[in-house]
Amino acid sequence: MKWRILILSLCYAFALQGLKAYAQNIDIYQDVFNIPEITAGVPKFDKEVSVSAVASYIEQLQQSEYNKVIAALAQYKSAHQLSDWMYYQVVRRTANYLSPKSKNYNDYTLVKWLLMRQTGYDVRLAVIDNKLLFYTRSEDEVFDIPYFDLDHKRYVCLNRHDYAAIPFGTEELLSVPMPRPATELASFSYKIAQLPEFTEDNFSNRFLDFTFRGKAYHFNIRVNNALDTLFANYPVVDYEAYFNIPMSTTTYNTLMPELKQAVADMSRQDGVAYLMEFTRNAFAYESDMDAVGKEQRNAPELTLLRDKSDCDDRVALLYFFIKEIYDLPMVVIQYPTHVLLGVALEGTKGFEIPYKGRQYTVVDPTPQSVALKVGEIGKKYKKQSYEIAYAYKP
Repeated sequence: MKWRILILSLCYAFALQGLKAYAQNIDIYQDVFNIPEITAGVPKFDKEVSVSAVASYIEQLQQSEYNKVIAALAQYKSAHQLSDWMYYQVVRRTANYLSPKSKNYNDYTLVKWLLMRQTGYDVRLAVIDNKLLFYTRSEDEVFDIPYFDLDHKRYVCLNRHDYAAIPFGTEELLSVPMPRPATELASFSYKIAQLPEFTEDNFSNRFLDFTFRGKAYHFNIRVNNALDTLFANYPVVDYEAYFNIPMSTTTYNTLMPELKQAVADMSRQDGVAYLMEFTRNAFAYESDMDAVGKEQRNAPELTLLRDKSDCDDRVALLYFFIKEIYDLPMVVIQYPTHVLLGVALEGTKGFEIPYKGRQYTVVDPTPQSVALKVGEIGKKYKKQSYEIAYAYKP
């Protein structure tokens, strides 16, 4: 047994040196990605980070056997119709296998750049204070990560989270010259139209309870624990992008049929009230600043997964429920310190918000000092200024 352990250790050591990368499966989704067996043919990047050193090294990378991995990645992405963000999670894990992040962060970043670039993305590298930064062109609204503009294109930083501090205010950001692409490169989108299928071992049971008009309701759903990791570095994007992130098939199928059945015999107003109470009372409240020290926005399924959430997370979840069950026009009403949902509920009395010729009844799924009904709004918001941050029209 000792000899077997020694042989495996030696094989792994050679892989880290770039001599051999043995085939490995990336199994974050139900359909695994198989990394081809390759001999990389290039040494690991071991120089001080500078524009000239990085530019010289990426020329070597483009001549390596990583091209076999690149071809396999492109085929995998196409076959499974992965969104850019979900594909990037596969790329990150593939790069980490080929060049472990904990062993050589700069080489890992360079391999990641190569895999994204050669599968069609407009990605760039930059240097600041001997730190290697990885950027991608994106046309989406992204609020909490650095960016730079070049040739009227915006590039956002994909690895800001890996550094404790970056001296953007005092040091010059130096862009690394990029090789001329053989074909036009694509921008990166944070919008997610569909989630991949996940293996069942990613899911666990979660029990949710709430009371509606004196009756207790109990739900036993399956939540996708993989999403916590997959969305760990997902930035703050606009409401349209994160409100419309779908649920995992397993989670959807253990929750939505029961919700639809529960409201089937209710009027539309009562059904919305029921969904509001579910979203308001099935989860504990905690602000983002208290939870993580900064603004974050949960996709609807993440609110089901996590123990605590704040107002915009609950609005996203309620929006998802109403869209799936009733598919009504809705608006996101943003106040300086709060977010509400406006729903086009004809014939409903209460506080309404006008927008583009239609009245939207306010619905607040966040716990307040007074239990607000559909069409009721906290007193302090009645005279506050607001903006319509997003409007959904079926």
